[in-house]
Amino acid sequence: MAEAGGWREPTSRIPLRWGGYRSRYLAALILILAGALLVQATSAYTDYFLTIGLAAHVLGWLILPGRGGRRLAAALPSALLVGLLLLGSIACVLLVVALAFWFLVRQRPAVSYLTMLLPLISGLVLGWLYPQYGDGGIVVGVSMVVIVGSAWLGQSIAKSRQIPSNTDARLR
Repeated sequence: MAEAGGWREPTSRIPLRWGGYRSRYLAALILILAGALLVQATSAYTDYFLTIGLAAHVLGWLILPGRGGRRLAAALPSALLVGLLLLGSIACVLLVVALAFWFLVRQRPAVSYLTMLLPLISGLVLGWLYPQYGDGGIVVGVSMVVIVGSAWLGQSIAKSRQIPSNTDARLR
């Protein structure tokens, strides 16, 4: 996506075999987040949410515009992490790994990974403040805001680094 100043999302430069960049990006984002939320809604009475949620989550990673190997590397481990969140609020520190996968697939510069400290600290604080499993709604809501904010901050860092135009050749 071209923006003011000439910065483009690195993954928007990759030729896609099917679909458009924006539609795949939005569909993937919705599937990844909705799948994770469905997994969190799983209970003994709604165990089918687990299957549907994990399938949606993995599918989201697989259709996200990006290099194929990176998407594959992120899909199953991220689904496992989402499942581990069922352990309770202390497990929300694991979301930092999902953010690392996001940065990997979205081809963020190494300095962007510093923003992973925000969900790590947030996860530790939330696990300490809300140790009860029943507080999961608060923990998931705050964690999602922190993860999305960290992802945007990582994108801002990438924009500020102005990726040179000769990276197109390396992406193929």
